[in-house]
Amino acid sequence: MSIIENEIVRWSVFESAYRPESLMPISRDEEQVVESSDKPEEESSEYEDEVNEFLKLIDYRNSEIKYDHELPSVTTINQHLINWSDPEILACTIAISLCEEISEQGTTYVYSWIQSQSEEQIPDHWELMYPKIRQLIRRFILALKQLKSPMKLRCEQFDAVMVILNRVLRPYLDCIYDLILHPYEVLNEINENGIPTGRRWPIADIINRFVKQLYDYLYSREYLGRVNDRRKMARRREKNVLRYINKLRKFYARLLGVRVDLYLPTDKKHFTHKEIVEHFHKILQKVRRNKSLHLAGYVSKLEYGVDQALHIHCFFFFDKNKHRQDISLGRMIGEMWDSQIGGKHNYFNCNTSKNRKKYKYDALGEINSNDQSKYDNIAKVIHYFAKFEQYVLYSSLERVKTLNTGVSPHLRDRMGRPNLTKHY
Repeated sequence: MSIIENEIVRWSVFESAYRPESLMPISRDEEQVVESSDKPEEESSEYEDEVNEFLKLIDYRNSEIKYDHELPSVTTINQHLINWSDPEILACTIAISLCEEISEQGTTYVYSWIQSQSEEQIPDHWELMYPKIRQLIRRFILALKQLKSPMKLRCEQFDAVMVILNRVLRPYLDCIYDLILHPYEVLNEINENGIPTGRRWPIADIINRFVKQLYDYLYSREYLGRVNDRRKMARRREKNVLRYINKLRKFYARLLGVRVDLYLPTDKKHFTHKEIVEHFHKILQKVRRNKSLHLAGYVSKLEYGVDQALHIHCFFFFDKNKHRQDISLGRMIGEMWDSQIGGKHNYFNCNTSKNRKKYKYDALGEINSNDQSKYDNIAKVIHYFAKFEQYVLYSSLERVKTLNTGVSPHLRDRMGRPNLTKHY
């Protein structure tokens, strides 16, 4: 295994969204769902909670990291990111970090040429001024070598880094990963046609040229326009979802938060977003029509994962005055999904006591209207959903609304059967 393969660390996240479709009738037998008052048995699942892993990734990324070494050890990072395996997400995440760091520092170089004074004994030399930027460039090169197929993602920061990389670093990609640590090494200049020009440049000059051109590109009108449009869209969607949750909070004194992730069986991973949403809304209709269930509202998000294809993350909010067992409700929804999709335990019940122990931000179970910490945790998850969409979108879901909610409680009684097909 090569050095690159040993050092590469993969991150994975989630993306995009879904739109509701038409509701389907259900049989009387399907309405017979009984909520058990006994302590439910613990469930086992082959799936992991991607939302919790994403929050851990963000916390890790925002924590202080020492840059004494160019890359943290693979073992150290894998302890935090063991389930993240999408090389495209990795490349985008590093590109985002690189662009943010260059913008925040306002820098146009990594190495500075220091000329010694006559009374000093130190010779003229290159001094590393921004070790974090150099580290991120190395990480991006590693991630780039892992991409085996055309990019399925839309990410302005990744596109920006690639434009400048192709201009400046493309001829040196086979060696630049190691040589970036040695600013005095000299390389032959190669023009756009791949022909040597006869000029020679030290590595420090080449890297500085890359950073300077990337800095200029990040402040171009074209780039800023695209980024601002994406940011506005993400913030608008986040505000809409938080406004909906706040209305639920005012309408219900107590809610029961249930979170379930719904996946596709192996033989159905080819489903389009319309197909998986249609199946989701069939089970949602079953929940709504069941007189023993009292659904207050929901938030859901459709994503694409490199291993699990399309899948849906769901927040269900039930009336706590009518329900007690959030674990049973999570299992019930998961089993409805299995029955609908023809799968076998193709869901992840986040509410089991085993799973909830893993959560730093617990937004599940009983939620009192005066429990600000629970609502803060819900808002934190929604925020990270929207924040990631601000940067990365899957091209196949680019025109699909990313976050969806139920109908606000104060409007529900005034409406007839909703026309869910209008979202398409």
